[in-house]
Amino acid sequence: QALGQRGPPPPASRAPGGRAMGKKAGKRAAHGGGKSEGARGRPTKKSILKKRKDKSSAGGKGGGKGQGKGSKKAAGAKAGAAGGARGGAKGAGKGAGKGKASPGAAAADRQAHGKKRADREADGADAEEKKTKKGKTMSAKKMRKKEVTTLYSQLINPGREGPADDIVKDILEQLAERSATLPEYCCTDLGSHVVQACLKWGSKAQRKELLTSLKEHLGKLAVDRYGHMVVLKLLRYVSLTSTERKPTAEEKKARTQNLRDLLESFRGKNLHSIFYHRQGCQVINGIYYSPAVDPKEKRRLFHEVAVPQSVALRRPELPGSKPLRQLLQAEDLAPEQRSAMLDHLREAAEKAVDKELLSIDIVHLLFQAYCEVANEAQLKDLAEKCMAGAPYLLASKAGAEALVRLLGVATAKQRKSLLKDLKGKFCALATNSVDYLVMMRMLSTIDDTVLVGKSILAEWQEELRDICFDKYGHKVLAWLLRPGDAKVFSPYELSSLALPAPTALKAADTRRQELMRVLRPHLRSALLAGPLKAAADVHAKDVLVSYLANDWDGELLEALLKECKQAAGEEECGAFGTGTATTTLLVLLSMEPDKADLGLAMPLWQRCLEPRLVAAVTTRCAFLLLGLLKRGGAVRAAVLEALRKRRKEVDAAVKAAQANKAEVKGAITLLQVADEAAAAPA
Repeated sequence: QALGQRGPPPPASRAPGGRAMGKKAGKRAAHGGGKSEGARGRPTKKSILKKRKDKSSAGGKGGGKGQGKGSKKAAGAKAGAAGGARGGAKGAGKGAGKGKASPGAAAADRQAHGKKRADREADGADAEEKKTKKGKTMSAKKMRKKEVTTLYSQLINPGREGPADDIVKDILEQLAERSATLPEYCCTDLGSHVVQACLKWGSKAQRKELLTSLKEHLGKLAVDRYGHMVVLKLLRYVSLTSTERKPTAEEKKARTQNLRDLLESFRGKNLHSIFYHRQGCQVINGIYYSPAVDPKEKRRLFHEVAVPQSVALRRPELPGSKPLRQLLQAEDLAPEQRSAMLDHLREAAEKAVDKELLSIDIVHLLFQAYCEVANEAQLKDLAEKCMAGAPYLLASKAGAEALVRLLGVATAKQRKSLLKDLKGKFCALATNSVDYLVMMRMLSTIDDTVLVGKSILAEWQEELRDICFDKYGHKVLAWLLRPGDAKVFSPYELSSLALPAPTALKAADTRRQELMRVLRPHLRSALLAGPLKAAADVHAKDVLVSYLANDWDGELLEALLKECKQAAGEEECGAFGTGTATTTLLVLLSMEPDKADLGLAMPLWQRCLEPRLVAAVTTRCAFLLLGLLKRGGAVRAAVLEALRKRRKEVDAAVKAAQANKAEVKGAITLLQVADEAAAAPA
């Protein structure tokens, strides 16, 4: 071949010197060098079997250890010879390129392999060790863990075989044999679940045993990630008695003693350190809201955190005998004591914010008590520190009341940030039994009505009809329509919404009109979909009345009269004859403007009542007829004339209703008024 046109390299089997290298490696292996390709690779099957045979013939652990090095040398030499032979035989075919590990690394691997096997034999796992499905061996520690987890899975299985307390007994025996203590075991993920299951399914004696073992360590468990759940389960199950019968005196005594043992760890400085810990505060919250704990004990627990010692020791009553809010407003509380309590509550609230405890209900009680007595400057200072976590206050009534006061002093930026945090939840908040008041306060204090329209009102549009019929949601809508109506809102709601809001700069009427400009078309559509249904609903009627009080809508009244006419033909006048619908129509009759384009009284009489006068008299529609008689004018004359002409039919219908034991008080009163009007001089 010409220079520069050299072909591809020859294959490895024909590499120059390949056979010679194989022979040289074989000679070194035959002299005991053990440096051939076979020696450098993994030990052969024959050498491993030979090692095991040498160890077993040596007689136990001592023999195995005594002859370990010799057997390794012999095995290494034989493996080297065998490898050298293979290297010499295969050198011509494949060359010597397969061996990659160095001789030192191979020797270290063999030594480590023998050491691991010796360790397993030292653990006694040579004859008794169990194997998994894949054939791998398990250490003694894993075996003990598997035994506990197997019992745990049996315990939580609803279809278990045998009594649950027997399984709990086996688990407790297994845990007693462990090197770790029971409190240490409770601070692990598995241990926490196992002990909780034992408390749930165990007997009273077993629960008492667990309480006795853990009561000295409850303070540490309460601040542990997993251990605090064990404390909460202890609180639940050691105070548990039968719900199907009245507990005996012994059971009551045992429950009281168990609670006393459990609560002993939550006193003094230990209580303060637990309260201002994320997991510990959850434990204190569980104790405070537990139905098993006595109210005095709950107040004692809370007052140790909320009341400074300088005030508690100087008060005449016992600690915890009065609620915190009553104590703050007590007349005999000295000014310096009230000031000390305010400073203490402020520090407690700020520390709770720093420790990220706003999501826990008992912390909301601190905010509620402080916000009730704090002045404007103190509220602004607190709002600046806690408004970022204000959504957490919506989880309880105490937190919602505190937020109502904070919204009055919050800045426009803080209110805007709160709206962004609550995005997507405005419908749920408006229908919540606690948070509906916060929604009303937000609508009364946020000056940016454009933002409110794009966020709150935009989310309400799709579910506006459901909000109208909701127990709490209808009050939010009624507040926008007729704020301050004493017939709709309770004194508590009126006082909460009348709190000062110095940072809300826009006039209340201007703000409400701007919001109603956006909300009115959608609300009108929701009411037009079923005006009689709204009038007959105990909640939606307030929205209907408030809407018509603001805008005497002729189209809405026409839809209402049409549905009333249709319902009057049903049995007992259908929804038109219900007490709620009658009350709503009476309120609307009293609200009817004098110069309205479409009145309500005359169309109601002519289209709904006059055609079915006899049937209507024996229902609650009789009260509507009484209302029309009280109005006077043409309507009164028309009703009296119709009753005079059909008096015999009406009397017969009333007697038949009385025979059927129906309620006809309205009909009797109506006939009496008609008789008095007929007897009166013209």
